[in-house]
Amino acid sequence: MSLLNRLFWIFKNSGEYEKAYEQLILTSKFIEQIRNDYFDSFYYVINNELSKAQIKYELQLVEESKTILNKLVHTIEAKKLNSQDFFQHKALYRKKADIYNSLGKVWIAISKKNNQLQLLDSASFYYKKAYQAALKFSPPHPDSKFIYQLRQLDVLIAKKQFSKSLEIISQIDYPKNTIKTDYSGEISFYKTICYNHLNNPDSSVYHAKNVLSKTKLPSNRIIKIYDILSNQYLTQNKTDSAYKYSQLTIKEFNLAKEHEQKTYQLLYDNDIQKINQLNDTIIESEKRKNTKVVVSIVLIAMLISVYFIFKRKKYKNEIIEKTSEIEKSQIKTTITKQKVNYNIEDELEDKILDLIKKAENNLDYLIEDFSINTIAELAQTNSTYVSFTFNKHFDMPFKRYFTKKKIEHALDLMNNHHIYEKYSIEGLANQVGYKSASAFSRAFKKEMNISPSKFIKNLRQ
Repeated sequence: MSLLNRLFWIFKNSGEYEKAYEQLILTSKFIEQIRNDYFDSFYYVINNELSKAQIKYELQLVEESKTILNKLVHTIEAKKLNSQDFFQHKALYRKKADIYNSLGKVWIAISKKNNQLQLLDSASFYYKKAYQAALKFSPPHPDSKFIYQLRQLDVLIAKKQFSKSLEIISQIDYPKNTIKTDYSGEISFYKTICYNHLNNPDSSVYHAKNVLSKTKLPSNRIIKIYDILSNQYLTQNKTDSAYKYSQLTIKEFNLAKEHEQKTYQLLYDNDIQKINQLNDTIIESEKRKNTKVVVSIVLIAMLISVYFIFKRKKYKNEIIEKTSEIEKSQIKTTITKQKVNYNIEDELEDKILDLIKKAENNLDYLIEDFSINTIAELAQTNSTYVSFTFNKHFDMPFKRYFTKKKIEHALDLMNNHHIYEKYSIEGLANQVGYKSASAFSRAFKKEMNISPSKFIKNLRQ
């Protein structure tokens, strides 16, 4: 039974709900086959059925989940206990709280599915019963009241009572001396939802950023926060930021799908079609702005651009011819010296090369903190070995190589995605992994012999 339970949690936590459910069915059969007078199957059955209801909920089979939970309510309320058995009382009230909380979530989902707000009263009813059961824990859980207040917020937000939700938040009793959980991110999430619906963009953006910085979120909440930020920035006419978070929304959605996290709690469910439509709206708004161009200016700009590109290419080729021989000579010298000092095993060398290839293919080099140490840590070796391996197989040093890749990516964004022409230099720098506009500008100018601002200006003409 322990093995089946372990397999269940492995599949559940990885989002493979069908396989998780199969383990629960096997567990039910196993419990039925046990013939032992000293074996009390009651709580094993309760736990297994509760897990089935939770899987049904994750698969959005909410009516089936409700049916299972209602049967559990009748079963556990009919349970007669020995008044002297402390452990049975403790287990009973914990299971009651779990079942009632699950029913509260299910009724919220059913309400949204059927678009019937009056059904949310059932959610409130079961959340209150869960809290009353929690009060009988021995010892009492220190966060019970706080968790109950959060569940009240879920109901109020489902009822679209956002102002009242903010009032509840202002009156919440925060748990004291809580070490395991940082609840500030949780509260910021609820504030983001409320301020977004109350059309308060500044507060909405502020708390959304706070959520992203303070807590590790499940995929459904990350998507919700990114979606809110892209909408709020669009209303503020900050197109570069709006596009950034719209892209992050789509990326996170696809990542969740790739990991088989196919279902989300319906209260915060997101429609990928709406997300894509928002992304298209942002792009179209930029296109409309760019259509107001006079033909004569375009012709002049084209002539200037042709002249500039020809001149830049000529100059760049001259620089490359001068520097490539120097760099190759330096690399050969370095490799020659390192061969004397280092004897890297083929397996480690292959591992380093594989990690470098993955970093390039996955665009990991666009992450702000990416460096040679990133590869060294992943390979569980030192940066000297990584440098040696890189210089052995590439025509330029590690830093120079990935600087070129960053600039090439920036050029691709500006040349093939016109929305980036509207980006600030700082915004563009952030897109390709630079902490500041000045650092990006220096790298860009060194590589292209022109500042990014001038380059963008030429593109706009």
